[in-house]
Amino acid sequence: MKKIFYIIIIIGLGFSSCKKTLDLQPLDTVSSTNFLTNEAEIKLGLSGVYNGAQWNYGATNTPLLKRIEAATDFCLSRKGSDQEDLMALGDNGPFVNGNGIPTSAWSNAYTLISRANSFLEGIKAGQAATPAAAYNRMRAEALVLRAWSYYHLMAWFGDVPFITAPLAPSDYETQTRVAKATIADRLYADLDEAWNNLPAQNDRGRVNKGVAYGLKAKIAMLTKNYTLAAAASKAVIDANIYSLNPNFMNLFSLAGQNANAGNEILFMTQLPSDNANPLSYLQIGLLPRQVLGTSGNNYPTQALIDKFECTDGKRIDQSPIYDPANPSRNRDKRLGWTIFMPGDEMNVATGANVSLPYQNPVQRIQYNIYTDVVIRYNWTTNTFVNVAGNPDYVSSSNSVWQFGSTGSVGGVGYCWRKYIDPAQNAFAGKSGYILMRYADILLTYAEAKIELNQIDGTVSSAINLVRTRAGQPALSAISQDSYRQLVRRERGVEFAMEGIRYIDLIRWGIYNEAVNGPIVGAAKIPTDVPAIPTFTAGTKDLNDIPDYTASAAKRISSRNQTRLTTPKHTLWPIPQGEIDKNQNLTQNPGW
Repeated sequence: MKKIFYIIIIIGLGFSSCKKTLDLQPLDTVSSTNFLTNEAEIKLGLSGVYNGAQWNYGATNTPLLKRIEAATDFCLSRKGSDQEDLMALGDNGPFVNGNGIPTSAWSNAYTLISRANSFLEGIKAGQAATPAAAYNRMRAEALVLRAWSYYHLMAWFGDVPFITAPLAPSDYETQTRVAKATIADRLYADLDEAWNNLPAQNDRGRVNKGVAYGLKAKIAMLTKNYTLAAAASKAVIDANIYSLNPNFMNLFSLAGQNANAGNEILFMTQLPSDNANPLSYLQIGLLPRQVLGTSGNNYPTQALIDKFECTDGKRIDQSPIYDPANPSRNRDKRLGWTIFMPGDEMNVATGANVSLPYQNPVQRIQYNIYTDVVIRYNWTTNTFVNVAGNPDYVSSSNSVWQFGSTGSVGGVGYCWRKYIDPAQNAFAGKSGYILMRYADILLTYAEAKIELNQIDGTVSSAINLVRTRAGQPALSAISQDSYRQLVRRERGVEFAMEGIRYIDLIRWGIYNEAVNGPIVGAAKIPTDVPAIPTFTAGTKDLNDIPDYTASAAKRISSRNQTRLTTPKHTLWPIPQGEIDKNQNLTQNPGW
């Protein structure tokens, strides 16, 4: 029992640091040789490595990748604090040296790397006492988790220190940045080993074969090795292990995740059922104060709304069935599955309270941003009622709806539906945040083949599998450019708010073009319909980047009304604290 206690202390605490990342303490000699000595102890140690992969921002189970989504054209954070003002993006924004998001990302990634390195070294003491298959599997899991960190570090920071073994504390102060290509080559070898030793399916929340080669494909796409990306993703497809869940929304509910139809979810975070701190901001952070009495922190933008095609498969400016006065009509089903639009009905669980007839246990709300009152469903009378006189539910419209350009608000009229699960208390939900799913494998394969200009039936089949689930017609592209446009559009609407968009924009080389400009949303006055945006192909291929110049005055705008990015924003600054400790670390250009 004492030995298990020490393992927990070593794995859970020995690597944790939020302020001094690269001087994380490795396992000491006694720990490495005496504590991971058999299969049970190695399994326990691996759990500590997985705990380092949660990557929360703050102390409220808020996925870091979800927050980073607000650094894209599809999302913004509300104005209210230095942590939430994520999209100022100028020199007063979060990408200033030492500010929250880059520092948190660096710390999270290197904490996981340190845990994986110490685990990989420590398990050597228990190899002889552990069945070979189990030993190789657990080693493979740690290799994948380490590669997961390096993939994100390369995408966010470029060349980074590459550490693959426990180091003495003084050695952390001499690390230099290593070229992405060098790092990628080592990661490919690690992921090949993992593919050969991982099962097709693993316990919920743990990596499997699909994750190993899915990650290999992602790294290859980041470094523009499209041949390798196509081969890795095709290997996952040809394994015939995974398929799409026929119900898109089930991917984002606890019951659906537990069932995992089609094994579509390959990797996700997981909150333990006995979590001592059940508060989860995964749902809370997606909804306005009017629903839960606390402020959301991420909101969709008009650029995302307008990315969804009409049901005829055409972009809104090209479709004769698009209705600007009713933008939800005749649209890709994923719009309704992903976004709450004005006029929609919200159902959010907040726990049973028989003394409050509007909350027993699900709040049903008419989402209407154009009124100063809140219309809730009374479960006693079974009617929607205006509860304007009830102080438990209503405050000023500004703080209730959080939309507009004043105060501590920042939304532009829309809220996320994805991850809202009325079967769970929103304050204590146990849904995991998806990190990789099979739809990504399919679209990565298609994109890699398109970039190679090797367009054949397997490409259209991969894309159409994803489109068919949403009820969209099969694509009818005829050129490499049109295929490229369609697969990028498909990735945008399929993976909105899943932590993928930012890296996509970076690797496509269109981050500044997509993000710069006014942040706009729904019509200010519902009867004064804004003009349809224009879409210009420009010199960056066909990327569906909308121009709202003609309609911005009629649309709700955020407090951070215009994003001003420059080329330096395509790489984040190395946290200044790391450079202060290690003079061998050079800063990214412009920072």
